[in-house]
Amino acid sequence: MPRVLNDTYEELVEKAQEIFWLKGFKGVSVKGLSEHLGVSQSVIYNKFSKDLLFLDSLNYYTSNYSDPFLKQLRETTDGLDSLREFFYALIDALLDKTFPKSCLMVNTVVELRNENKDVVKKYDDYLKVLKDSYKVVLEKAYALGQIKERQKIDDYAEYLMGIIFSMSILYKIKPINELRQYIDEELSFIV
Repeated sequence: MPRVLNDTYEELVEKAQEIFWLKGFKGVSVKGLSEHLGVSQSVIYNKFSKDLLFLDSLNYYTSNYSDPFLKQLRETTDGLDSLREFFYALIDALLDKTFPKSCLMVNTVVELRNENKDVVKKYDDYLKVLKDSYKVVLEKAYALGQIKERQKIDDYAEYLMGIIFSMSILYKIKPINELRQYIDEELSFIV
């Protein structure tokens, strides 16, 4: 029988994030969530909600996974080589069997699209930070002479957004060498 609430809320959110990342929002029932968290369903209904735990799981994900990854990208100084290394690191993370599948935010965009305004706000914010991070690196690439036309930086950032969405599918069907080749080919279009 599930126990009453002994974990902190942050611990519950971290555990909830695990199951949402693996199964998606719609793939997790309240019963499944309560079993995964080790609490009774009434705790979820009375103290929280599946929706609240999901939204806070998205916050936890961005704070603990994507924000540090993107901060590291923004702080690099090698321009296009930094983008290559970023995507290579993403490939390694996606292929790591201990790592949940794909990107939680990308999965959420695909699964829920425009079904929940609070979720839409979360992934819109995430996508803006992602695109802005690309722009920071592209500005550095321009300063290094790796990009000839500054006015194309916004277009290139949008192009990179497509690459990250593509990677969330390609990693499932391509070996690592082909994924890296794909990144190299895609980045060669940025001039």
